[in-house]
Amino acid sequence: MKCPRCHVEVPTEALFCSECKLAKPKSLIIQNAKNKRRPRMAAKRTPLSARKPGMKRERKLPRWVSIVAGALSIALFAAMGVYAYWYFSHMTSELDPHLAQPAMQRLRQMPSKQASLTVDQYLTQELEKSRRVGNLVAVQGWTMRPVQGSRSKMLIAFSFQECDHTEQRAEWLADLSHDTFTPQTELASAACKQ
Repeated sequence: MKCPRCHVEVPTEALFCSECKLAKPKSLIIQNAKNKRRPRMAAKRTPLSARKPGMKRERKLPRWVSIVAGALSIALFAAMGVYAYWYFSHMTSELDPHLAQPAMQRLRQMPSKQASLTVDQYLTQELEKSRRVGNLVAVQGWTMRPVQGSRSKMLIAFSFQECDHTEQRAEWLADLSHDTFTPQTELASAACKQ
């Protein structure tokens, strides 16, 4: 090795230049010490038994594992997007009172299967029968609720509870755009004349 200052040839085992006394760089000293201990050989892997406890073996995953993991990630994000779209598009909407109230009034005023009685009068008569017999526990009355995912449909129901937790319920699916009422329960079918 030549001294960088005075360009005199310096022996490899020397720590300083013999002419100008410039110190040899530490990296070269360490490299020379390693070269003395072990002769140069072709690079080879250290066997597991000869490894030091702190040494970690470098592992590479096959390329197909990365491709499969990427595809699964994309599929997961796509599924989450579809679910979010479906959830927000099928959320329950509020009933428009200007459409819902008149629809319920039309249903209540429709003729029932019993002569000269409206649907409302027929259901009130059924409620009174239950009260006279002593079976009536609670009255829910007329209710409306929106159908999930639809702005033009709602459920209209009349219900009361009898002894033994039996619920008498007349329920119709009201389609406001077509002005139709489809019975959903037996009591609704018995009450409404179609």
